[in-house]
Amino acid sequence: MRIWILNHYASPPDRAAGTRHYDFGRVLAGQGHEVTIFASSYNHFSRQEERLSPGERLRVECIDGVRFVWVRTPPYAGNNYRRVANMLSYASRTVLVQRHFSRPDVIVGSSVHMAAVAAAYVIGWARGVPFVFEVRDIWPQTLIDMGALRKGSLAARILGWAELFFYGRARMIISLLPKAPDYIAGRGISKEKIAYIPNGIADAPSADETLSGDAAELVAKITQLRHDGRVIAGYVGSHGRANALATLVHAARELRDRGEDGIVFVFVGDGPEKETCQRLARYHDLHNVIFWRPVPKRSVPAVLEALDVTLISALDVAVHKYGLSCNKMFDYLASGRPVVSACSVEETPVSASGGGICVPPEAPEAIADAVVTLASLGEAGRQAIGDRGKHWVYQNHNVTDLAERFLKTLVQAQR
Repeated sequence: MRIWILNHYASPPDRAAGTRHYDFGRVLAGQGHEVTIFASSYNHFSRQEERLSPGERLRVECIDGVRFVWVRTPPYAGNNYRRVANMLSYASRTVLVQRHFSRPDVIVGSSVHMAAVAAAYVIGWARGVPFVFEVRDIWPQTLIDMGALRKGSLAARILGWAELFFYGRARMIISLLPKAPDYIAGRGISKEKIAYIPNGIADAPSADETLSGDAAELVAKITQLRHDGRVIAGYVGSHGRANALATLVHAARELRDRGEDGIVFVFVGDGPEKETCQRLARYHDLHNVIFWRPVPKRSVPAVLEALDVTLISALDVAVHKYGLSCNKMFDYLASGRPVVSACSVEETPVSASGGGICVPPEAPEAIADAVVTLASLGEAGRQAIGDRGKHWVYQNHNVTDLAERFLKTLVQAQR
Protein backbone atom coordinates (compact mmCIF):
# COMPACT_ATOMS: atom_id res chain seq x y z
CA MET A 1 0.00 0.00 0.00
CA ARG A 2 1.19 3.52 -0.80
CA ILE A 3 0.48 5.64 2.28
CA TRP A 4 0.82 9.42 2.51
CA ILE A 5 0.80 11.14 5.90
CA LEU A 6 0.57 14.91 6.33
CA ASN A 7 2.03 15.74 9.74
CA HIS A 8 3.49 19.23 10.02
CA TYR A 9 5.73 18.33 12.97
CA ALA A 10 6.79 14.78 12.08
CA SER A 11 10.44 13.80 12.39
CA PRO A 12 12.80 10.85 12.57
CA PRO A 13 14.58 10.49 15.93
CA ASP A 14 17.59 12.63 15.02
CA ARG A 15 15.87 15.78 16.33
CA ALA A 16 13.75 16.84 19.30
CA ALA A 17 10.32 16.14 17.80
CA GLY A 18 7.53 13.58 17.62
CA THR A 19 8.32 10.28 15.89
CA ARG A 20 4.89 8.58 15.87
CA HIS A 21 4.58 8.38 12.10
CA TYR A 22 8.25 7.59 11.54
CA ASP A 23 7.88 4.69 14.00
CA PHE A 24 4.72 3.42 12.27
CA GLY A 25 6.28 3.98 8.85
CA ARG A 26 9.44 2.06 9.72
CA VAL A 27 7.37 -0.97 10.75
CA LEU A 28 5.13 -0.77 7.67
CA ALA A 29 8.05 -0.21 5.29
CA GLY A 30 9.58 -3.39 6.66
CA GLN A 31 6.41 -5.18 5.54
CA GLY A 32 6.72 -3.83 2.00
CA HIS A 33 4.44 -0.79 2.23
CA GLU A 34 5.49 2.59 0.85
CA VAL A 35 5.16 5.35 3.45
CA THR A 36 5.64 9.03 2.61
CA ILE A 37 5.51 11.73 5.30
CA PHE A 38 5.13 15.39 4.33
CA ALA A 39 6.63 17.51 7.12
CA SER A 40 7.90 21.03 7.72
CA SER A 41 11.64 21.60 7.52
CA TYR A 42 11.36 24.18 10.34
CA ASN A 43 11.57 22.51 13.75
CA HIS A 44 8.75 23.58 16.06
CA PHE A 45 10.73 22.63 19.18
CA SER A 46 14.13 24.17 18.45
CA ARG A 47 12.66 27.11 16.45
CA GLN A 48 15.29 26.52 13.78
CA GLU A 49 15.46 25.57 10.12
CA GLU A 50 17.01 22.10 10.36
CA ARG A 51 16.40 20.25 7.11
CA LEU A 52 16.96 22.54 4.13
CA SER A 53 19.98 24.52 2.94
CA PRO A 54 19.66 28.24 2.12
CA GLY A 55 17.67 28.64 -1.08
CA GLU A 56 16.42 25.05 -0.98
CA ARG A 57 12.61 24.80 -1.05
CA LEU A 58 12.13 21.05 -0.90
CA ARG A 59 14.06 17.90 -0.07
CA VAL A 60 13.16 14.23 -0.33
CA GLU A 61 14.97 11.95 2.09
CA CYS A 62 14.60 8.23 2.79
CA ILE A 63 15.23 7.33 6.43
CA ASP A 64 15.00 3.68 7.51
CA GLY A 65 12.68 2.97 4.60
CA VAL A 66 10.38 5.93 5.31
CA ARG A 67 10.29 8.71 2.70
CA PHE A 68 10.23 12.20 4.19
CA VAL A 69 9.29 15.17 2.02
CA TRP A 70 10.64 18.26 3.77
CA VAL A 71 8.71 21.42 2.87
CA ARG A 72 10.15 24.85 3.68
CA THR A 73 7.96 27.00 5.93
CA PRO A 74 8.62 30.46 7.40
CA PRO A 75 10.11 30.83 10.91
CA TYR A 76 8.21 31.84 14.03
CA ALA A 77 9.00 32.17 17.73
CA GLY A 78 5.69 32.16 19.61
CA ASN A 79 1.98 31.44 19.32
CA ASN A 80 1.22 34.46 17.17
CA TYR A 81 0.33 35.33 13.58
CA ARG A 82 3.73 34.08 12.42
CA ARG A 83 2.89 30.60 13.62
CA VAL A 84 -0.44 30.77 11.80
CA ALA A 85 1.46 31.81 8.66
CA ASN A 86 3.77 28.83 9.18
CA MET A 87 0.77 26.48 9.36
CA LEU A 88 -0.88 27.90 6.25
CA SER A 89 2.42 27.84 4.38
CA TYR A 90 2.91 24.17 5.20
CA ALA A 91 -0.58 23.30 3.96
CA SER A 92 -0.45 25.31 0.74
CA ARG A 93 3.08 24.25 -0.22
CA THR A 94 2.32 20.60 0.47
CA VAL A 95 -0.69 20.76 -1.85
CA LEU A 96 1.61 22.16 -4.54
CA VAL A 97 4.59 19.83 -4.16
CA GLN A 98 2.58 16.61 -3.89
CA ARG A 99 1.83 16.84 -7.62
CA HIS A 100 5.41 15.70 -8.30
CA PHE A 101 4.79 12.31 -6.67
CA SER A 102 2.86 9.25 -7.82
CA ARG A 103 -0.69 8.90 -6.54
CA PRO A 104 -1.02 7.19 -3.14
CA ASP A 105 -3.63 4.62 -2.12
CA VAL A 106 -4.69 6.51 1.02
CA ILE A 107 -3.86 9.86 2.63
CA VAL A 108 -3.84 10.74 6.34
CA GLY A 109 -4.22 14.30 7.64
CA SER A 110 -2.90 14.54 11.19
CA SER A 111 -4.06 17.45 13.30
CA VAL A 112 -2.14 19.32 15.61
CA HIS A 113 -3.71 21.99 13.41
CA MET A 114 -6.58 21.87 10.94
CA ALA A 115 -4.63 23.31 8.00
CA ALA A 116 -2.75 20.02 7.63
CA VAL A 117 -6.05 18.15 7.68
CA ALA A 118 -7.51 20.51 5.10
CA ALA A 119 -4.50 19.94 2.82
CA ALA A 120 -4.88 16.17 3.12
CA TYR A 121 -8.58 16.42 2.28
CA VAL A 122 -7.90 18.61 -0.78
CA ILE A 123 -5.21 16.26 -2.05
CA GLY A 124 -7.44 13.23 -1.48
CA TRP A 125 -10.31 14.89 -3.32
CA ALA A 126 -8.13 16.03 -6.23
CA ARG A 127 -6.47 12.66 -6.71
CA GLY A 128 -9.42 10.44 -5.90
CA VAL A 129 -7.81 8.95 -2.79
CA PRO A 130 -9.52 7.95 0.50
CA PHE A 131 -8.95 10.57 3.20
CA VAL A 132 -8.32 9.64 6.85
CA PHE A 133 -8.52 12.24 9.64
CA GLU A 134 -6.15 11.66 12.57
CA VAL A 135 -7.26 13.64 15.64
CA ARG A 136 -4.35 14.54 17.93
CA ASP A 137 -5.97 17.61 19.54
CA ILE A 138 -9.66 18.44 19.52
CA TRP A 139 -10.03 21.75 17.70
CA PRO A 140 -11.43 24.23 18.48
CA GLN A 141 -12.39 22.92 21.93
CA THR A 142 -8.79 22.66 23.14
CA LEU A 143 -8.10 26.28 22.19
CA ILE A 144 -11.32 27.44 23.84
CA ASP A 145 -10.65 25.57 27.09
CA MET A 146 -7.09 26.91 27.23
CA GLY A 147 -8.34 30.45 26.80
CA ALA A 148 -6.64 30.97 23.44
CA LEU A 149 -9.97 31.30 21.62
CA ARG A 150 -13.25 32.80 22.74
CA LYS A 151 -16.26 30.50 22.58
CA GLY A 152 -18.73 31.74 19.99
CA SER A 153 -16.15 33.89 18.21
CA LEU A 154 -15.95 33.87 14.43
CA ALA A 155 -12.68 31.88 14.52
CA ALA A 156 -14.20 29.31 16.90
CA ARG A 157 -17.26 28.92 14.68
CA ILE A 158 -15.13 28.49 11.55
CA LEU A 159 -12.92 25.89 13.21
CA GLY A 160 -15.99 24.08 14.57
CA TRP A 161 -17.51 23.97 11.11
CA ALA A 162 -14.22 22.71 9.62
CA GLU A 163 -13.93 20.03 12.30
CA LEU A 164 -17.40 18.69 11.55
CA PHE A 165 -16.84 18.95 7.78
CA PHE A 166 -13.68 16.84 7.91
CA TYR A 167 -15.24 14.33 10.30
CA GLY A 168 -18.02 13.84 7.79
CA ARG A 169 -15.74 13.61 4.73
CA ALA A 170 -13.18 11.24 6.26
CA ARG A 171 -13.49 7.56 5.40
CA MET A 172 -12.02 6.76 8.82
CA ILE A 173 -11.10 8.80 11.89
CA ILE A 174 -8.13 7.92 14.09
CA SER A 175 -8.10 9.27 17.63
CA LEU A 176 -5.04 9.44 19.88
CA LEU A 177 -7.25 10.32 22.86
CA PRO A 178 -8.99 7.36 24.54
CA LYS A 179 -12.30 9.15 25.09
CA ALA A 180 -12.33 11.38 22.00
CA PRO A 181 -14.55 8.86 20.15
CA ASP A 182 -17.32 9.86 22.58
CA TYR A 183 -16.79 13.53 21.68
CA ILE A 184 -16.72 12.79 17.94
CA ALA A 185 -19.79 10.58 18.15
CA GLY A 186 -21.50 13.41 20.00
CA ARG A 187 -20.98 15.50 16.86
CA GLY A 188 -23.18 13.06 14.95
CA ILE A 189 -20.44 10.78 13.58
CA SER A 190 -20.83 6.98 13.59
CA LYS A 191 -18.50 5.26 16.06
CA GLU A 192 -17.97 2.53 13.46
CA LYS A 193 -15.61 4.79 11.54
CA ILE A 194 -13.58 5.88 14.59
CA ALA A 195 -10.45 3.98 15.69
CA TYR A 196 -8.46 4.66 18.86
CA ILE A 197 -4.73 4.29 18.14
CA PRO A 198 -2.57 5.91 20.84
CA ASN A 199 1.11 6.70 20.79
CA GLY A 200 3.53 3.90 21.50
CA ILE A 201 7.05 2.78 22.25
CA ALA A 202 9.62 1.45 19.82
CA ASP A 203 12.57 -0.61 20.97
CA ALA A 204 15.19 1.90 22.08
CA PRO A 205 18.76 1.74 20.77
CA SER A 206 21.55 1.35 23.30
CA ALA A 207 22.93 4.44 25.03
CA ASP A 208 26.25 3.97 23.21
CA GLU A 209 24.45 4.52 19.89
CA THR A 210 22.53 7.60 20.95
CA LEU A 211 24.64 9.67 23.34
CA SER A 212 26.73 12.49 21.97
CA GLY A 213 27.11 16.25 22.32
CA ASP A 214 24.58 17.96 24.58
CA ALA A 215 22.88 14.72 25.58
CA ALA A 216 26.14 13.12 26.70
CA GLU A 217 27.07 16.25 28.65
CA LEU A 218 23.67 16.29 30.34
CA VAL A 219 23.83 12.61 31.33
CA ALA A 220 27.31 13.17 32.77
CA LYS A 221 26.02 16.11 34.82
CA ILE A 222 23.06 14.13 36.15
CA THR A 223 25.32 11.17 36.96
CA GLN A 224 27.66 13.41 38.94
CA LEU A 225 24.77 14.94 40.90
CA ARG A 226 23.48 11.48 41.76
CA HIS A 227 26.97 10.42 42.76
CA ASP A 228 26.97 13.40 45.14
CA GLY A 229 23.82 12.05 46.79
CA ARG A 230 21.17 14.09 44.97
CA VAL A 231 17.86 12.68 43.74
CA ILE A 232 17.17 14.00 40.22
CA ALA A 233 13.63 14.53 38.96
CA GLY A 234 13.38 15.50 35.31
CA TYR A 235 11.01 16.82 32.69
CA VAL A 236 11.94 16.15 29.05
CA GLY A 237 9.78 17.69 26.33
CA SER A 238 8.19 20.79 24.93
CA HIS A 239 7.98 23.89 27.10
CA GLY A 240 4.54 25.10 26.03
CA ARG A 241 1.64 26.63 27.88
CA ALA A 242 -0.29 23.35 27.91
CA ASN A 243 2.59 21.70 29.81
CA ALA A 244 2.10 23.90 32.90
CA LEU A 245 5.81 23.88 33.69
CA ALA A 246 5.53 26.87 36.02
CA THR A 247 3.76 24.45 38.36
CA LEU A 248 6.89 22.29 38.42
CA VAL A 249 9.07 25.33 39.12
CA HIS A 250 6.79 26.20 42.04
CA ALA A 251 7.11 22.59 43.24
CA ALA A 252 10.90 23.03 43.23
CA ARG A 253 10.45 26.17 45.32
CA GLU A 254 8.24 24.22 47.71
CA LEU A 255 11.00 21.62 48.13
CA ARG A 256 13.58 24.35 48.72
CA ASP A 257 11.37 25.99 51.35
CA ARG A 258 10.93 22.64 53.12
CA GLY A 259 14.68 22.20 53.30
CA GLU A 260 14.69 19.24 50.88
CA ASP A 261 18.10 20.18 49.54
CA GLY A 262 18.84 16.73 48.17
CA ILE A 263 16.32 16.93 45.31
CA VAL A 264 17.09 18.67 41.99
CA PHE A 265 14.68 19.33 39.11
CA VAL A 266 16.01 19.20 35.54
CA PHE A 267 14.05 20.68 32.61
CA VAL A 268 15.17 19.48 29.16
CA GLY A 269 13.73 21.02 26.01
CA ASP A 270 12.53 24.29 24.56
CA GLY A 271 9.36 26.17 23.77
CA PRO A 272 7.54 29.47 24.23
CA GLU A 273 7.27 29.12 28.03
CA LYS A 274 10.90 28.24 28.73
CA GLU A 275 12.08 31.81 29.23
CA THR A 276 9.15 32.48 31.58
CA CYS A 277 10.08 29.45 33.68
CA GLN A 278 13.73 30.50 33.77
CA ARG A 279 12.74 33.97 34.96
CA LEU A 280 10.52 32.43 37.62
CA ALA A 281 13.37 30.25 38.87
CA ARG A 282 15.72 33.26 39.00
CA TYR A 283 13.10 35.37 40.79
CA HIS A 284 12.81 32.76 43.55
CA ASP A 285 16.58 32.19 43.56
CA LEU A 286 16.20 28.47 43.01
CA HIS A 287 19.48 26.59 42.98
CA ASN A 288 17.72 23.22 42.78
CA VAL A 289 16.56 23.79 39.17
CA ILE A 290 18.56 23.18 35.99
CA PHE A 291 17.40 24.10 32.48
CA TRP A 292 18.91 22.29 29.52
CA ARG A 293 18.75 22.49 25.75
CA PRO A 294 16.63 20.05 23.68
CA VAL A 295 18.16 16.68 22.86
CA PRO A 296 17.41 14.48 19.83
CA LYS A 297 14.57 12.01 20.28
CA ARG A 298 16.99 9.09 19.90
CA SER A 299 18.88 10.37 22.99
CA VAL A 300 15.78 10.74 25.17
CA PRO A 301 15.79 7.14 26.52
CA ALA A 302 19.37 7.49 27.77
CA VAL A 303 18.60 10.85 29.40
CA LEU A 304 15.50 9.45 31.10
CA GLU A 305 17.37 6.41 32.37
CA ALA A 306 19.91 8.72 34.01
CA LEU A 307 17.16 10.24 36.19
CA ASP A 308 15.66 8.99 39.45
CA VAL A 309 12.14 10.35 38.85
CA THR A 310 10.32 11.70 35.78
CA LEU A 311 7.84 14.58 35.86
CA ILE A 312 4.82 15.42 33.75
CA SER A 313 2.27 18.19 34.18
CA ALA A 314 -0.64 19.69 32.29
CA LEU A 315 -3.06 22.56 32.64
CA ASP A 316 -6.34 21.89 34.40
CA VAL A 317 -8.69 22.25 31.42
CA ALA A 318 -12.04 20.61 30.70
CA VAL A 319 -10.99 19.10 27.37
CA HIS A 320 -8.64 16.73 29.19
CA LYS A 321 -11.65 14.65 30.16
CA TYR A 322 -11.17 13.05 26.74
CA GLY A 323 -7.59 12.09 27.61
CA LEU A 324 -4.07 13.16 26.67
CA SER A 325 -2.02 12.18 23.61
CA CYS A 326 1.20 12.96 25.44
CA ASN A 327 3.97 10.87 23.90
CA LYS A 328 6.42 11.70 26.69
CA MET A 329 4.30 9.75 29.18
CA PHE A 330 5.02 6.52 27.28
CA ASP A 331 8.71 7.43 26.97
CA TYR A 332 8.85 8.01 30.73
CA LEU A 333 7.29 4.65 31.53
CA ALA A 334 9.54 2.85 29.05
CA SER A 335 12.59 4.29 30.81
CA GLY A 336 11.83 2.25 33.93
CA ARG A 337 11.79 5.39 36.06
CA PRO A 338 8.77 6.22 38.27
CA VAL A 339 6.54 9.03 37.02
CA VAL A 340 4.94 11.88 38.94
CA SER A 341 1.93 12.81 36.81
CA ALA A 342 0.08 16.05 37.58
CA CYS A 343 -2.97 16.24 35.33
CA SER A 344 -6.76 16.10 35.50
CA VAL A 345 -7.19 12.99 33.34
CA GLU A 346 -8.92 10.34 35.44
CA GLU A 347 -7.27 7.31 33.83
CA THR A 348 -3.72 7.61 32.52
CA PRO A 349 -1.00 5.13 31.58
CA VAL A 350 0.65 6.01 34.90
CA SER A 351 -2.40 5.06 36.94
CA ALA A 352 -3.14 1.99 34.79
CA SER A 353 0.40 0.67 35.06
CA GLY A 354 1.16 1.55 38.66
CA GLY A 355 4.34 3.10 37.32
CA GLY A 356 4.25 6.24 39.43
CA ILE A 357 2.17 8.64 41.49
CA CYS A 358 -0.75 10.68 40.13
CA VAL A 359 -1.56 14.03 41.71
CA PRO A 360 -4.00 16.84 40.86
CA PRO A 361 -3.03 19.35 38.16
CA GLU A 362 -1.45 22.71 38.99
CA ALA A 363 -0.76 21.60 42.58
CA PRO A 364 2.91 22.29 43.46
CA GLU A 365 2.59 21.02 47.04
CA ALA A 366 1.18 17.68 45.85
CA ILE A 367 3.98 17.32 43.30
CA ALA A 368 6.56 18.05 45.99
CA ASP A 369 4.95 15.47 48.29
CA ALA A 370 5.07 12.82 45.54
CA VAL A 371 8.73 13.50 44.74
CA VAL A 372 9.67 13.34 48.42
CA THR A 373 7.80 10.03 48.74
CA LEU A 374 9.68 8.53 45.80
CA ALA A 375 12.99 9.91 47.06
CA SER A 376 12.39 8.24 50.44
CA LEU A 377 11.91 4.81 48.84
CA GLY A 378 15.53 4.54 47.83
CA GLU A 379 16.83 3.26 44.51
CA ALA A 380 15.39 -0.24 44.92
CA GLY A 381 11.92 1.04 45.79
CA ARG A 382 11.89 3.41 42.85
CA GLN A 383 13.13 0.66 40.56
CA ALA A 384 10.25 -1.62 41.55
CA ILE A 385 7.71 1.05 40.61
CA GLY A 386 9.55 1.88 37.39
CA ASP A 387 9.68 -1.78 36.37
CA ARG A 388 5.89 -2.03 36.66
CA GLY A 389 5.45 0.92 34.32
CA LYS A 390 8.02 -0.38 31.85
CA HIS A 391 6.45 -3.84 31.66
CA TRP A 392 2.97 -2.38 31.19
CA VAL A 393 3.88 0.10 28.45
CA TYR A 394 5.68 -2.48 26.33
CA GLN A 395 2.77 -4.88 26.76
CA ASN A 396 0.10 -2.34 25.85
CA HIS A 397 1.77 0.28 23.65
CA ASN A 398 4.31 -1.57 21.56
CA VAL A 399 4.71 0.38 18.32
CA THR A 400 4.71 -2.76 16.18
CA ASP A 401 1.23 -3.70 17.37
CA LEU A 402 0.00 -0.12 17.01
CA ALA A 403 1.36 0.09 13.45
CA GLU A 404 -0.69 -2.99 12.60
CA ARG A 405 -3.81 -1.30 13.96
CA PHE A 406 -2.93 1.82 11.97
CA LEU A 407 -2.60 -0.24 8.77
CA LYS A 408 -5.85 -2.08 9.44
CA THR A 409 -7.66 1.26 9.76
CA LEU A 410 -6.19 2.50 6.47
CA VAL A 411 -7.26 -0.73 4.72
CA GLN A 412 -10.75 -0.22 6.12
CA ALA A 413 -10.77 3.32 4.68
CA GLN A 414 -10.27 1.88 1.19
CA ARG A 415 -13.42 -0.21 1.30
